[in-house]
Amino acid sequence: MLGLENSKTKRINIIYEKLLQSPLGLSIGELAKELEVSTKTIQRDLYGELVQYGVIKEGRKWRIDHSKAQDVGNEDEQIVASILDELAKNSGSALYTKAQSLLTRTLHRIEHPIFANIQSEKLNENDLKNFKILEKAIKCKNEVEFAYEGKIFVVKPLKLAFFDGFWYLLVLDSKHKNTFKKFHFKSIANPTPLSIKFEIPFSIEEKLKNANSIWFSLSDAFDVRLHIHASVKKYFLRKPFVGQKSCGEESDGSIIIDVPVTNAMEILPIVYSYIPFIKVLSPEWLRKDVKKTIKAYAKEL
Repeated sequence: MLGLENSKTKRINIIYEKLLQSPLGLSIGELAKELEVSTKTIQRDLYGELVQYGVIKEGRKWRIDHSKAQDVGNEDEQIVASILDELAKNSGSALYTKAQSLLTRTLHRIEHPIFANIQSEKLNENDLKNFKILEKAIKCKNEVEFAYEGKIFVVKPLKLAFFDGFWYLLVLDSKHKNTFKKFHFKSIANPTPLSIKFEIPFSIEEKLKNANSIWFSLSDAFDVRLHIHASVKKYFLRKPFVGQKSCGEESDGSIIIDVPVTNAMEILPIVYSYIPFIKVLSPEWLRKDVKKTIKAYAKEL
């Protein structure tokens, strides 16, 4: 419980959970001792925050009046819903605008009507601090300086993006002709906003919207045509790739789709995970590469 003095959101949730588990209530002294904070801190939490969730005082004890109680996680559910909506629209990438609220509140209590198992790397308090710094720099269009793997970078931050459970910072490298680069967020150290302003070209904004995975680039896209077996086509219809286009349905119920990508690795992990129910039809060089990889793998078995 150490360190909760300066982690108000986490502390509020813990107090609420403790009161949920104690029908007869707990005193300020008992809560302060268990959370290892001062009685004044607990008192501020109870009067300033938790009374709005149906926490009441009876004598020296504080308990939850369930007839008046509100779910302390309602805000979480709204945040999760908005994040899921953003993920759905962007097929795996989302600007992370509510980092602290989402990661420091309890999302999985069984009484919630919404359950979201968003598997992602864990972010600590320092990571959340850096998120705020970078988010503000993106909104204000300020260049940022930071350390990354022993080197110093000065960049134009474009987006904080979430791909396959990991967070990244998408940037233009100011010192290298505005080359587009991607940095693993947790590996960034000491981000410092600069007074230098920048603008993002509209063409880059549009290309960022079409990212299917962290492998994407700002180069021109090309179409990958896929044949999807009838038994798995529902998954590609329920959660289509960004820019996915239908090319028709075969007599056996299978479908053919085109997916625009800028890098073959945007599509290959999906192809390999659905074998033998998926085939690459074109481009020919990619079809041959997949065939060669599968043959080499089968030979090793």
